[in-house]
Amino acid sequence: MIINNQQAILFIEPKNSATSPQPLIDSLTRKMTAAFRQRRGDKDVMNGFHICACGVCSDSSLHFLPNGQETNSLCIHYLAYHRSEVPIEELAKVEQLNCGEAEPTEEEMKDPLKYRLFPPRN
Repeated sequence: MIINNQQAILFIEPKNSATSPQPLIDSLTRKMTAAFRQRRGDKDVMNGFHICACGVCSDSSLHFLPNGQETNSLCIHYLAYHRSEVPIEELAKVEQLNCGEAEPTEEEMKDPLKYRLFPPRN
């Protein structure tokens, strides 16, 4: 599901199954990590799960950031491994997050080499 409005952030669907060889960990990735760690999840709202083009799978919950924007569990993954496919409008939303910065863990980034559950789509 692709959502493009101000109440949602990083609901995208990368098309390229190839990922960055190394995760991109910069200010944007760190901002999203800090905001995602302060999220509240909505266990009652099952949104289905999403399979990234690289084979990594999201959880099935909506996650609400402290500013009220909703996101999914692959938001950090997209910034770290699919940055070239993240629309500039979405990068601008991440830039506006004001929850500080934090170093993402491998689990939060969902390294495709370790967390791939499905074959990559081409």
